[in-house]
Amino acid sequence: MPLHSFYYSLLLCGLIMSLAFSFKEAAVATPTRGCSEVERDALLSFKANVKDPSHRLASWSPQIDCCKWSGVVCKTTDNASLFGGQHVVEINLQNPYVDTESFFVDPQTFLASLRGEIPSPFQTALQGEMLSPSLLNLTRLERLNLSWNDFGGTPIPKFIGSFLNLKYLELYGSNFAGVIPSQLGNLSSLYHLGLGSRWYVGAIAPRLDWLSGLSSLRHLDLSSVNLSTVSQNWLSEVNMVPSLQELYLYGCDLNHIPSSFNSHLNLTSLKILNLEANLFSSSLPNWLWRLTSLSSLTIDASGLIPAGISNLTRLIQLHISGNISSPLPVEIWSLNHLMQLDLSSNNMLTGPIPTEIANLSSLQLLFLSDCSLNGQMPSEIGNLRSLISLDLSFNSLSGPIPTEIGNLTSLISLDISFNSLSDPIPTEIGNLTSLINLNLSFNSLSGLIPTEIGNLSSLVRLHLTGNSLSGSIPTEIGKLSKLQSLTLQENSLVSVLSESHLANLTNLKTLTLRENSQITISFDYDWAPSFQLETIDLASCIVGPRFPQWLRSQKSMFALSLSNTSINDILPHWLWNSSSSTFWTIDLSNNKLRGTLPSSMEGIPSLQFLNLRSNKLEGLVPRLPPRIFALDLSFNDFSGPIPSKIPRQIHINFMSPNYLILSNNHINGSIPSFICKWEQLRILDLSYNRLSGEIPKCWQEANTNLDFIHLGNNKLTGEIPSSIGNLIGLASLHLDNNDLSGQLPMSLKNCTKLHVIDLRGNNFIGSIPTWIGQSLQQLTVLKLRSNMFSGIIPSNLGELSNLQILDLANNNLRGSIPYSFGNFSAIRSTSRAMNHSISIGGADLYIGYGESDSLSIVTKGFEYVFSSILYLVKIIDLSNNSLTGEFPMTFGSLVGLQTLNLSRNFLRGRIPYTIGEMKSLETLDLSFNNLSGVIPQDLSRLTALNHLNLSYNNLSGNIPSGYQLQTLQDASIYKGNAHLCGVLINKRCSTDVEPWHKGRIGATTIEFLEQPTSPFAQPTLAELETIFLVSVWPTPLQSMPSWPIPRNTTQSPPPE
Repeated sequence: MPLHSFYYSLLLCGLIMSLAFSFKEAAVATPTRGCSEVERDALLSFKANVKDPSHRLASWSPQIDCCKWSGVVCKTTDNASLFGGQHVVEINLQNPYVDTESFFVDPQTFLASLRGEIPSPFQTALQGEMLSPSLLNLTRLERLNLSWNDFGGTPIPKFIGSFLNLKYLELYGSNFAGVIPSQLGNLSSLYHLGLGSRWYVGAIAPRLDWLSGLSSLRHLDLSSVNLSTVSQNWLSEVNMVPSLQELYLYGCDLNHIPSSFNSHLNLTSLKILNLEANLFSSSLPNWLWRLTSLSSLTIDASGLIPAGISNLTRLIQLHISGNISSPLPVEIWSLNHLMQLDLSSNNMLTGPIPTEIANLSSLQLLFLSDCSLNGQMPSEIGNLRSLISLDLSFNSLSGPIPTEIGNLTSLISLDISFNSLSDPIPTEIGNLTSLINLNLSFNSLSGLIPTEIGNLSSLVRLHLTGNSLSGSIPTEIGKLSKLQSLTLQENSLVSVLSESHLANLTNLKTLTLRENSQITISFDYDWAPSFQLETIDLASCIVGPRFPQWLRSQKSMFALSLSNTSINDILPHWLWNSSSSTFWTIDLSNNKLRGTLPSSMEGIPSLQFLNLRSNKLEGLVPRLPPRIFALDLSFNDFSGPIPSKIPRQIHINFMSPNYLILSNNHINGSIPSFICKWEQLRILDLSYNRLSGEIPKCWQEANTNLDFIHLGNNKLTGEIPSSIGNLIGLASLHLDNNDLSGQLPMSLKNCTKLHVIDLRGNNFIGSIPTWIGQSLQQLTVLKLRSNMFSGIIPSNLGELSNLQILDLANNNLRGSIPYSFGNFSAIRSTSRAMNHSISIGGADLYIGYGESDSLSIVTKGFEYVFSSILYLVKIIDLSNNSLTGEFPMTFGSLVGLQTLNLSRNFLRGRIPYTIGEMKSLETLDLSFNNLSGVIPQDLSRLTALNHLNLSYNNLSGNIPSGYQLQTLQDASIYKGNAHLCGVLINKRCSTDVEPWHKGRIGATTIEFLEQPTSPFAQPTLAELETIFLVSVWPTPLQSMPSWPIPRNTTQSPPPE
């Protein structure tokens, strides 16, 4: 090379290096500019279209560089580097109090953890009705995350399909609805698409062909998106995504899963597949076993698990629920990489837990709850030493808890509740020092609570409810300093709970010892515990006689139950102040509390359940708390009117009460009309008070919630308002023992769900309506006694197939007893399966809160009150009317009837032999009628009969004996029957009489053979009379001697 060329090249090289150095110096000297004004304005426009109640966008100010705003990420792009600018590449505005990953693993547990000072996720959500199109100016956007906010059901904007650089689109649980736009298929760079939701109703995807454009997609979550219209071809559409690794289709209304897939399967790279909570009813499909890269499979299915599952050798997590049936394939125990196995909620999964489960040595989570497993827990379960969580609850496991359970030293949660496990709790359970949750509730465990339980230093929840544990509560429980929940209720513990048990439990939130009647709570009167309890349930323990003063230190009480705890003291007023802002339920029922309530409880905003039943409280009924759900002040001495002023929240139906029970007090005045406006009211019981005036007429709109009204034993007047027919959900109506009058309103026939009608003890007139038998087909109890009903009994009452109690006594009814009464299906059977339960209302709303239907029933000459066993009672009482005709033979089919009272009528004819078929009959009263003929021997077959009254009739012949009649030796049973004879009444029969009848008239003997066993062999009364007239007495009828022939003459029954 020539020398000048060499210098020329060297000079050129130097110039280039100098320029490069100059550019570098310039770049260092020039400050980096923030985001462009266009992008800043686009973000401000977005902010202007959303509400931000928790001020999460407070940093979004025009005076601050938008790249420094909360949730905004910028980076310098290649084109902008020469000019020092940056572009917005990420918007991450996910609700900070919801972690998507944790929520989807266990949403209930996650939501339950959102307490204390953590704000509700709904309070921290951004709220809007549209996304500003100005976002299109963010041309370099790579990630958009708006998860767990609330966009008011607005559709996902189509313009999102124009963000061609987008790699992550996350709209989880943000209340987007409508059709998912197909324009999303333009996002060919998209790596992650998350549109799933479990809080709101998801969007709709009537087609999925746009998925084929997402060539880079690795993660697809459409959980809760309605895919019902693509249920037949969803798999082929998803298969068009070539490199998918994670697929979540939880709860998408899919009802079809192809059993085979013949096309090329692109899903072989799939690692996570979640098809849970759909409507699949078929077996697991064969193509699943070709997805050999799967590490996580969650699916609903039925039938057997195929052996092909052994192909999924990389499985780490397996969750199959639905109707999987036994036996489980042995191949499942060869999946030795499994860390999570969840087969819970498979009711057809029966048999014992196989011993081969020990092969899954890597298992960390084992969930087999809510199946039908039986047999004993295998000792091999102790080989699963990596196990962190074990849930075998809600099965039928029996026998002891194996001592090998103590080998599971990594265990954090152990739940084997709701089984039939027996024997003592093994002491080896004290080895589980990592345990946080221990639930052995509702088994048959016996013996002592082991003292080794004090070794569980990490324990947060200890639940031993519903067993047969005995002995004392070990003081070692006091070592569990992290314990938050201690529930020992429904055992047979005999113990004194002292301060030494609880003094060190500074984190205790829940203490539940109810239904341990031999536990005595013994704390110093002025003791101030170090914990702040939220739930206290000491029902049926011994707490009294003084009201526990230590409760005064508890400022966070959420639920308090001291029901039936032998407290005999004045109800302290500090109770309503100490936790007034947090109380949700208070149950102080069945004590001897005295004193008054504050005039208003409106200052207890969170109180929803208040049960002060069966005490000695007095004074006025207070104004109700604004959110009251159930109020029971019954069986006290409250007086005065029901408060006319109600909280504003109730008035506008923000939350109306569901249960209002003020019975058995001294409350007077009228029933306030605002009760009609409580649309959520289910039970209204104001019975046994001194209420007057008319029943409110304001039930103007159809109400499907109110199912129990009890206004009995007051001083109400007027008629039943026709508007009561608008209560179409009514199941039980009690208006008994008032001064109501008029006819029954026809509108009542609209209440077709009525089970109980009790109108006894009023002044109702007119006929019994035929619409009762036509429209009220669910009727179980009909009590109309002691009114002024007249006319005949409608025969269509016999069509009430569920009727068990019919009481029409003490009216002015006439005519014959309908033969259709023999058709009462519920009384024709002794089986309880046919009986209609008439328990109405609250079933354990929180702490044993409930109300059952009850009735006062006259039987055996006395009045009884039936409540919890009312569904077992079967009674017909037609006494004290003007009924005529014969005793219906069809009554013989009522084999379940227990009480029959037809006394004080004008019934004639014979007692039919079919009465012997009424095998459940305990009480039979036919007194004060015109019944004639012999007493059938069949009565002796009624083995349950313990009360019989046949007095004051025209019965004749020998009093039968034998079997059950031998126990009824009271002569008054047969009083007032002049022609009866027998040892019991000290009247000798003129000659030995056969069981039916044998008599002598003049010189001629008439013999009637022993009662035939077949109904076809028994002569009727008319036939007997014909034989008598033709064969014996050829004289005219007028010259015949007295004979109990049926006659139509009227006769007044003897006085009572």
